[in-house]
Amino acid sequence: MVITNDILLRGTAWNIAISELGDIFSTRTHYSLFMLSLSIGIMYDKRIESPVENGEDVKSVPRNVLNNNDNGKLDFYFQAAILSTQTEDLTEEKRLELAFGEKTDFNKITFLLSFANFGVEKLVEKIGTTPIESMENIKNFMVSTVEGQNFDIDELSIEDVDFFGE
Repeated sequence: MVITNDILLRGTAWNIAISELGDIFSTRTHYSLFMLSLSIGIMYDKRIESPVENGEDVKSVPRNVLNNNDNGKLDFYFQAAILSTQTEDLTEEKRLELAFGEKTDFNKITFLLSFANFGVEKLVEKIGTTPIESMENIKNFMVSTVEGQNFDIDELSIEDVDFFGE
């Protein structure tokens, strides 16, 4: 993916995440938070096109940071998102063309940013009163997700619930 512009991180959630989690993600803060938020948004398959803003300064992930650290990750994230999302009404053929085709007018960065906008909202929910508490909350969130115990994503069916120990 050719990245020619900075990625603009607009909205209250981005400002909160950057200021509150900056101590934890001290190296390439904006890039690290963007990539983590992007993966969360894709995992939930939820997007926010226009995040809530209250006049905060717009933050950004500089294109040179993206180009120097990407190593194909954004292409991989885009492929995973476009092939699996239920938020776009596309044929299988169109999904494959977007994921693996050479040229397209589809704005991949805007598409990915909408997933990251959702993901940062989930990340902000994990902020604690101290950096250590925030790290613990984020770690527990990630572990529960990997282990299939994030019930926002992996809902329990009524058959899975044993009400009376039968």
